Amino acid sequence: MSDIKPIYLQKVKQQNMANILQTIWEHEAISRVELVELTGLTSGTITNLTQELIQWGLIRESETSQGSVGRRRVMLKYHTDRHIIIGLDISRTTFEIVMTDLMGRVMKSIEGNITGISAPEQVLDLIEPHIQSMIAYANLKGLPVLGLGVSIPGPMDKVNGHLLSPPNFPGWEGYPIKDVLVKRFGLKVFIEDDARASALAERWFGLGRKSQDLVFVTMGMGIGSGVVSKGELVVGSNGLFGQVGHMTLVPKGSVCACGNEGCWETLGSIPGILRRWSGGDTIDAFFHAVHQGDKLANECLQETLYYLESALITLFNIYDPDVIILGGKLYPYLSMYLPEVKAHVKSRVYAFAQERLRIEPSSFGTSQNAIGAVALVFGNLLKGPLQVLTQ
Repeated sequence: MSDIKPIYLQKVKQQNMANILQTIWEHEAISRVELVELTGLTSGTITNLTQELIQWGLIRESETSQGSVGRRRVMLKYHTDRHIIIGLDISRTTFEIVMTDLMGRVMKSIEGNITGISAPEQVLDLIEPHIQSMIAYANLKGLPVLGLGVSIPGPMDKVNGHLLSPPNFPGWEGYPIKDVLVKRFGLKVFIEDDARASALAERWFGLGRKSQDLVFVTMGMGIGSGVVSKGELVVGSNGLFGQVGHMTLVPKGSVCACGNEGCWETLGSIPGILRRWSGGDTIDAFFHAVHQGDKLANECLQETLYYLESALITLFNIYDPDVIILGGKLYPYLSMYLPEVKAHVKSRVYAFAQERLRIEPSSFGTSQNAIGAVALVFGNLLKGPLQVLTQ
């Protein structure tokens, strides 16, 4: 019985800290008096916990003027340059590593090609020196590394840190990536499906600051999404929530790696487009043919845009988000067609909702997944600060 009370008190402390950190994030700068009003915590609790968070280096005090007379008000805001977060994105053909400050601002970025390398250990051997270099930099500057976030194709068993059976990602099925990375780097490691990580990039650092209900769609070698509802990433009972690339668009269509037939991914991903066009083996070649007026390429493009529009309409009707965000390696090629796509989607949804329909490009371009890996660490910090801060 004697052990229960300390555990309970620690849990309450963490919940209160999380409440404070999230409230400061929402307002960017806020006074202790306002924190009392908004969190419902006592002034004594606010004083004690904010002082502890200052000692951790997560927040700091600043002053703001309150008119021409009277005392300056002490405000609390994030101390953005006292900690480091490392984000790692492993895709099917490339990797990217970013080192950022607390709010996701990139301090250093490294990219590499892993085309043709299917052995996880070989991929990690290429990645390790770059992450070790970032850790060494942080140690030299006296900046704690809060954690390593990892964005990688799913699905996955996040509890045990194992990949399950990612489509078109040979060699990685069952790989215990979390344990391996913890052993290699000695950091706290957080892993997430790449599309969901991208949604988290928007949730914490991008459009999600203003929109609490969003769907992020990534289009590249595969198609996936992350769904944020009321500010929380939705996962589902089997971790499959938001697998929009595997909804059927063509009944009895091509068999997908997931086992379904006629998936959007078999039609609208880069491999799907190239398979339907059959005029070349790169997406650059396809769009070159489009711009040269090639009839078959343009017919394939129009089909691709129609599939995209149909999928977006379904997502809007099912999830009813504030905004749908488009990203991934394919998006830059399609961006010039976004006004046309928006207009067609708008004409095919409920009339009363047409004016509220928002479809926007991603905030972080080709680095969306890597920033999402950083956002994964940041989000865990805001929800469980003591778990992230303590070893």
